[in-house]
Amino acid sequence: MYYQTPSPAIADLVNLKPDPLMLFGPDRNLILMADRPSYPSIEELREPKLKLAGRLINPHTFMPHGNRGYRAPRLRNLATNEERPLLGLPAEGDYRYFNWSPSGQRFGFCRVLSTGLQVWIGELSTLQCRPIGAADLNNSLGGVPFDFVGDDQIIVRRRLLGVVRPPDDAPIIGPNVQDTSGQEGHNRTYTNLLETQHDVNLFRYYAEGQLYMVDLVSGEERPWGQPGIIAMLTASPNRAYFMISYVTEPFSFNVPYEKFGDRVEILDAEGHCLVVLAERPPQEDLPAAFGSVITGRRRFTWRSDHPAQIYWTEAQDGGDPRNEAEVRDQLFYLEPPFTGEPVPSIQLPLRFGALRWCRGDLALVMDWSWKDRRQVTRRWWPDAPERPAETWFDHNWEDNYQDPGHFVSVNLPSDHDVLLARDGGNTLVLVGEGHSPEGSRPFIDLFDVEHRTTRRVFTSAPPYYERPLFFLDEYPDWFLLAREQLTERPNFYLRNLVTDEEIELTNFPHPYPQLRDAQFEKVHYERSDGVKLFGDLHLPQGFRPGVDPPLPVLMWAYPQEFKDAEKAGQVTSSPYQFTRISPLAPLPFLASGYAVFDDFAMPIVGEGDVEPNETFIDQVQMNAEAAVRRLVDMGVADPARIYVGGHSYGAFMTAHLLAHTRLFAAGIARSGAYNRTLTPFGFQAEERNFWEVPDTYINLSPFVHANKINAPLLLIHGEEDTNSGTYPMQSKRMFAALNALGKTARLCLLPYEDHGYAAEESILHMLWEMETWMGKHSLGHSS
Repeated sequence: MYYQTPSPAIADLVNLKPDPLMLFGPDRNLILMADRPSYPSIEELREPKLKLAGRLINPHTFMPHGNRGYRAPRLRNLATNEERPLLGLPAEGDYRYFNWSPSGQRFGFCRVLSTGLQVWIGELSTLQCRPIGAADLNNSLGGVPFDFVGDDQIIVRRRLLGVVRPPDDAPIIGPNVQDTSGQEGHNRTYTNLLETQHDVNLFRYYAEGQLYMVDLVSGEERPWGQPGIIAMLTASPNRAYFMISYVTEPFSFNVPYEKFGDRVEILDAEGHCLVVLAERPPQEDLPAAFGSVITGRRRFTWRSDHPAQIYWTEAQDGGDPRNEAEVRDQLFYLEPPFTGEPVPSIQLPLRFGALRWCRGDLALVMDWSWKDRRQVTRRWWPDAPERPAETWFDHNWEDNYQDPGHFVSVNLPSDHDVLLARDGGNTLVLVGEGHSPEGSRPFIDLFDVEHRTTRRVFTSAPPYYERPLFFLDEYPDWFLLAREQLTERPNFYLRNLVTDEEIELTNFPHPYPQLRDAQFEKVHYERSDGVKLFGDLHLPQGFRPGVDPPLPVLMWAYPQEFKDAEKAGQVTSSPYQFTRISPLAPLPFLASGYAVFDDFAMPIVGEGDVEPNETFIDQVQMNAEAAVRRLVDMGVADPARIYVGGHSYGAFMTAHLLAHTRLFAAGIARSGAYNRTLTPFGFQAEERNFWEVPDTYINLSPFVHANKINAPLLLIHGEEDTNSGTYPMQSKRMFAALNALGKTARLCLLPYEDHGYAAEESILHMLWEMETWMGKHSLGHSS
């Protein structure tokens, strides 16, 4: 069939202009801005793509497939409130990867051409921009393909010269053979992996590159470092040394390139290798448990407040969190020339998570445990690694009401982050969401380092929802604030923490005024076992529950696993947040007279040693029954016209609800997985494999219960879904089963689309399918 379009009220909500890119410079009065791209056309999605090592690569541009550019780059001066266009740029050009030099006297970006990416440099003094070399950057694996090294030099990653692309018609020299390793290893069902020697040759051709050091004053460009597949490059804070990671062969046929083997080196400023820090094999054989890691050196990072210290961690538990261990991870470090014995540092009882640097007597380390849903924040002394760490926070991350927030960092001229310290270094700054039963109220706390006490200095106040985003590096009394309310989209302000002075940065208008007066309510209710639930109820303007005839309702959800029933019912949003409408979410149907119960709670609780999936089906039933009962009792929902839907795991949920309840007139399942035997090494939060709990995998497969589905089910799927586990085959097989069983179903496969849908034609057609499907079906009647 041809692409279709939904009713005008819905279609008008699709192509709304998104907010522009805003990139603050080192001088925080200056912002680089550019217009974000809207949806690509289906023709753009049809551009050639190579599916290699878990990546989609555009073979013409050496870029990730579908990588589009920004338009109309310009500079905004907050002091004068003036916007000026960048000069010397081609009309209608597309641009990406905007970046400032350390001092802010220059800025860089890439121009997107039909043949690839080209670096451009702009001068702040004139806004004049110029290209640096040809459009021959290698960005096949993503990331930013250039970086400033000081103000006058950049490093760029270009394609290898003189290398010929492997021919597609190369003769087949033999079968494709793989052997087992003899070691246990659990890998999720990754897509688009390497399969043949030709794939290997193609991946090598498109992934290998050469770094070049470019002098922006003289224009000189010279090769720097060794060619190879460069996965990572970071400079030490003093820029005298660089850490680089090269992907190494043999490439794996079992995992994507992020898990390939690699070699980590330290280079000097001229690009010469000083030491090899690690040579690691592919990560194919990790234990199944969440939190499993390799046993060698991992997580290399520069110490941000030191000229050149390199840190890493090593597992002390065999890399398996199921093993008993007093010390699970330990940090080590080296200093120049990086050839001595590693210096032991802090030992951690849980799995290492992250580091936050400040100074020699103050750094923070986070470690965590999946089993306990626990994260610990510890203060330690980098210059005295023998000193015991001090626990500051020990937090269950499911307990949103007790979340202390996160410590704020600022960016140094070295392009490394350190903790924002005030009052001579005695005070740190905490920013948090402020979740509570009344809704989220983001906050800023000042944290006394010596006494470990907090003082609240900012709280979002009704009728606004205000979020502190970041503090200005050189002016730490000022922070960027996003402010919104139910009927006003987010706009940005600079706010002074001490004086409360504000500077308005943006004044974006309401993007869909036709829905400005739609009604919103955070609805609270309980399911039959007492677990507290909630959801976001959106009603058309002027509708009076209990007075006007009840409405058709679209209910949309995504299941979440919890280990604590009490924490499953915690509120994590604000009644004052702006109602943002995405065409990929259910809210467009508000424009055509539906009530929408969005993100209605779908907790799956498994307390103690009980895994949530053992009672998944019972719990989704209870969640849905409680939600439907609440909507009917409120006088909102017409019981004959209640529809349920979801995307990905929400589609999996939808199929179960149609199989195990009789609550819904029809269901909409987008890009889901319905046969869990096809994801045998885990899915979502399930760690156990199929052979450990085969009955659980089988019972949790909606495909097995297809004979129980009586309500009409619409299946939508992107034909080129690369998400782990949600192959298009999942929807095809589910539809085939429903068809053979005489059920009412429809399968819509969207050409060229991935797990999320991108093209305007696809999104409009998806909305048409959903609108038509719900319009045709009600309980007791299908047309």
